[in-house]
Amino acid sequence: MAASPRPEYRAMSTSHTADYGPDGRVGVAVPHGNPTVEPELRALIPASIGVYATRLIHPSPRVEQRIDHYIRHMPDAIRSFGGMGLRAFGFGCTGSSYIAGLELEERLTVAASEECGVPVISAAQAIRLALTALGANKVALVSPYPENLAEAGYRYWDSADIRIVAKLRVDPALSDTHRIYELGSDDALAALRQIDRSGADCLLASGTGMPTLRALRVLHDESALPVISSNLCLAWALTRAVTPEQAPATPGLLLAQQSR
Repeated sequence: MAASPRPEYRAMSTSHTADYGPDGRVGVAVPHGNPTVEPELRALIPASIGVYATRLIHPSPRVEQRIDHYIRHMPDAIRSFGGMGLRAFGFGCTGSSYIAGLELEERLTVAASEECGVPVISAAQAIRLALTALGANKVALVSPYPENLAEAGYRYWDSADIRIVAKLRVDPALSDTHRIYELGSDDALAALRQIDRSGADCLLASGTGMPTLRALRVLHDESALPVISSNLCLAWALTRAVTPEQAPATPGLLLAQQSR
């Protein structure tokens, strides 16, 4: 049996102006229980860019198995947008990159991009791009993960030559990612204020499921250090992919622009 033709993911025609997202559309893949990615990205990405989401689904009760499946099946997530013309695709699950590791993450994102014909950016890759733009390689890291996933994150950043000078888990009793979605910006703010910043040149709140925007806005005014998060960096990286000439130089500037 002949294989079904793959849908083409092309930039929208310039022959007319789209009512929504006239500068282009981005697709984002979100873990099925995550209530945070869409509202935070929509709050951050300029209104001229359309933001559309698809859900990552897997029935396993084991977090590691679920998120490993997500990153290995990115082409399925991209194809779920059908013939919608995407300018870029964001993979909104930082923990999947941590479980996969740096080398496999790179291979999988490149393969998904080539297969589907659209730039693919994971949240973890977006953080790495942001750290490069900031000239930062010593990070104080706050994460909402269960212990095993947090440890995978530390290994990921070590392999990326990012030095974690301080680390703090928001809820040490947490045993599954579903409880992350019950956290709020106040939890992120308290942890970011508590963590030891000595020796750090950047504060990072990892994880797309924990709300962070209000915390980042407060700390942007309080802290001399740059403060970034998974969703802020992904929004910034997707904005750069669609409108590079309009994107700010760093994620913090995007946050400042959208806070006006």
